[in-house]
Amino acid sequence: MSVFSHGKPCRKPPKNGQGEAQEIRMPTRVGSWYQLKQDVMADKIAEKERLFNEWFTNSYGRLRTSLRKYGVLDEDNFHDSYLFVRKQVMAPEKDITNYEAYFIGCYRKAALVKIRKENRYAHPEDDFFLRCGEEAQFISEDDRNACERLTGDILRFIRQKFPYEEYRMFTLRFYESHFSFKTLAECMGISAAAISRKVCRIVEAVRNHNSFAWRSQMLAVENFME
Repeated sequence: MSVFSHGKPCRKPPKNGQGEAQEIRMPTRVGSWYQLKQDVMADKIAEKERLFNEWFTNSYGRLRTSLRKYGVLDEDNFHDSYLFVRKQVMAPEKDITNYEAYFIGCYRKAALVKIRKENRYAHPEDDFFLRCGEEAQFISEDDRNACERLTGDILRFIRQKFPYEEYRMFTLRFYESHFSFKTLAECMGISAAAISRKVCRIVEAVRNHNSFAWRSQMLAVENFME
């Protein structure tokens, strides 16, 4: 008769009928299975890490080039995106295989969040506001303060007259990142044609503003005479 009964400990009598019965316990495999599961998971994570590191090393240059089409590369965002994506790839419950698409998506989302949070003035090209009036290509250092004042006034005018979203389109197009209409469309979630119409409407309003036109003309004349 078996010494085991449904996995419970039982007594086995001694051979000579002397002494106390010996307790025999069924060996447990719970710990072994748990350790095996942990080992398999560790191997899986190590393989994920190897594949991701290999991909990032081989794709580093191409990835940075791809991201530049969305504007000037934000190094902090790039580094943060790397850390975030790596953490997600290492997560046991995640099964990310298209690293590049996931990385670019994370980078763009972070960039868009940053854009939406920003509400500040940015310095434009030196000749931007001059091009809103008379054509001019250069501006002297002596006129820089006047240029900055005019720039600030133009931005305040746009901010007060147009919705904030359109104001951001304008600053991203001409001031900060020099985004193309296509890139702006991807960030804002509307068509490039619609963004073009909105931005052109703002430019026309600036050009038709008497004070801005006169001040930009005076700067252009002063610059020409120097």
